[in-house]
Amino acid sequence: MDIKNPEYILEIARQQSVTHAAEKLFVTQSTLSQYLLKLENELGTPLFSREKSGLVPTEAGHVYLHAARAVVQIQNAAEASIAALKKEGFLCVGVSFWGLMLLTGLLPAFKSRFPDITLRIFVDDYAHLKVMMQAGRIDLAVISITEEDDRPAQGAVNLRREELVVALPREAAYCLEHPDAEFISEKQLPQALDTLDFIALDEGASIRRIEDALFRRLMYRPHVICEVEREDSATRMVDAGVGAAILSQEDVRGVRSIRSFRLDPPLYRENIMVLRRGAKRTEALTGLEELLVAQARSE
Repeated sequence: MDIKNPEYILEIARQQSVTHAAEKLFVTQSTLSQYLLKLENELGTPLFSREKSGLVPTEAGHVYLHAARAVVQIQNAAEASIAALKKEGFLCVGVSFWGLMLLTGLLPAFKSRFPDITLRIFVDDYAHLKVMMQAGRIDLAVISITEEDDRPAQGAVNLRREELVVALPREAAYCLEHPDAEFISEKQLPQALDTLDFIALDEGASIRRIEDALFRRLMYRPHVICEVEREDSATRMVDAGVGAAILSQEDVRGVRSIRSFRLDPPLYRENIMVLRRGAKRTEALTGLEELLVAQARSE
């Protein structure tokens, strides 16, 4: 069995959709559809069943996916070994949006210490980064988790604990009625949001998991006008008066047209750094870990 373009089949399985996988891989949907059709024809069996929830691997699909993951791991190991011989190469890093900002700040220092190392950066949510790490596609991840998420079995380094706030346009009715308020109690939240549209984060985002749990607890459903993938997009929408959102304090700090209210009781999420189980601790990887910790704790 010839495993061709293993990253294609793995991304289709992760996304449960050819369309979404094509977007992540930066290829056309047509290219990916033809790839899957040709592969299934060559094998003489379907690799996915088409369910309402999306593409679900068949028994043959699970076998092929297992082989594809093994190929990726072998490729990564070979590239790492060759790079070590040449004293150059790359590190694969998975980050949340906050992790990307953190990494951006330390890139000059990292490049100064390791000029021959290239960082391959993947920006995604916790669930996808966890799968990528299990598949051996990334060496280290900076991810945001909620109090209800399972912590990685291999352990993690705590980088920062963020408090989340309710972000409202400054001219919203609740803001005008409570000009000096700093907090919103959970019981007051439906009142604060009732006359506003709500900007939700994408389903994979840590804030989305937190806000969903909050609204379930309150037995309240806000009027969601849209879902966005990135927190900075939600911040810009609140800034423009489109609606309200739940965001981190960092997201809204200094935005004059937004009033932020802390929740009572407060909401938090954790930002952690995780090393892939079995990852080889090269000098560059250890250096990157040190820089990430120092950068996170200096903010």
